[in-house]
Amino acid sequence: MSELSAALAEALPKHVEGGPEWLASLRSNGAKQFRAHGLPSRKDEAWKYTGLTRLAEGNLQLGSGFESWESGLTNPKPLVEADVQVNMLDGQFLELVGDVPAGLTVLPLSVAIRDNAEGLKELLESLDETSPKGSSDGFSALNSATLDAGLFIRVASGVDAGKLSISWSTRAVETPLLFNSRVCVMLEERAQMSLLEQFESPDDNANSSNIVLQIAVGQDACFSHVRFQQENDDAAIFTRTEVSQQSGSDYGYFGFDLGGGLVRHDLHSNLWGPGAKAALNGAYLLDGNRHVDNHARVDHRAPGGVSDQYFRGVAGGRGRAVFNTAVCVHPGADETEATQSNANILLSARAEVDTKPELEIYADEVVASHGATVGQLDEQAVFYMQSRGLSEADARQLLTTAFCRSVSDKLVDPVLSEVISERMMDVMPQAE
Repeated sequence: MSELSAALAEALPKHVEGGPEWLASLRSNGAKQFRAHGLPSRKDEAWKYTGLTRLAEGNLQLGSGFESWESGLTNPKPLVEADVQVNMLDGQFLELVGDVPAGLTVLPLSVAIRDNAEGLKELLESLDETSPKGSSDGFSALNSATLDAGLFIRVASGVDAGKLSISWSTRAVETPLLFNSRVCVMLEERAQMSLLEQFESPDDNANSSNIVLQIAVGQDACFSHVRFQQENDDAAIFTRTEVSQQSGSDYGYFGFDLGGGLVRHDLHSNLWGPGAKAALNGAYLLDGNRHVDNHARVDHRAPGGVSDQYFRGVAGGRGRAVFNTAVCVHPGADETEATQSNANILLSARAEVDTKPELEIYADEVVASHGATVGQLDEQAVFYMQSRGLSEADARQLLTTAFCRSVSDKLVDPVLSEVISERMMDVMPQAE
């Protein structure tokens, strides 16, 4: 076990107190697993291209969240207006802004646990069923060992809850801290909701966030999920998103990574019911020494399911992108349709992209395809843009922005699409 893992393990509570017995069991099991295996390393296949040296060099310590905060403290300006906004500080609930409509429940996770919210226990316990054993899932084990902070969101049957925004922010401190948080989302049958996550913190912030989202999408329910992060180059973000989908449900994910020194997203959707649909989309821009790793997997476990994975990346400087996408069509999941597409542009000889699409098919009458490319800008296109009066730098910026805009253009909300597109243009890496 690394020195960092040992230090974090030592900081975990020796005895778990408070809360129901089942919560104590989850925390105890998480702590036991983490103490045995620690954080992942390059020896784990899923982390082969993503090391944690940056965390170890920063003398990272386990954070326990804030005990008080200064009056007037505000989170970053939201990308767009939402019906309800939840501000999270250091992984904990800070405040709720807006009027919660009938049929929508939004609570701090600790309150939902105390009130024994229906279905919460089963949802939290289900994470172990999809977790690999050993160090490859060390962040999830650490999250469970400290389980308390976070959010509980439920949308009642047949209710359209509109748009909910979660603003994630951490405060700059002298010693970098690692904050753990859990978000549980439950959509009952025919429910609808759009969730926008925004990660932005003050400058000179070297904290790390370890966030696990568990999402249960009921029969014929529709859930749109957008994650936007533009943290500074010293910050680290680790997210795990576990989605369980019932028949006829629809889950759409859009991830936009425009910052962060070390970023890792694990996305996993289980299509348990017939006719379920999952669309995973993402765009990542890397410059300097930034590192972004996306691991996406869709398990088709019932017939007639549809999944689409569409990611675009631009890497300049010494930036490194890792993309691993997998689709597994299980026995009995006949008439499945699955597509995978990952394309990348390199703007520097020092930049690197590691991409690996995977397909496993154990059913009949399946339509499946995958493709992955890594290349450079079309010089003829650059020349054409210059012939129309643009400078070479402007031409390259316009072309790379259009390349990534193919992701943001998929967003249903035109205002959010335009805001994110403008943000991407502002930070687009330059060719060297």
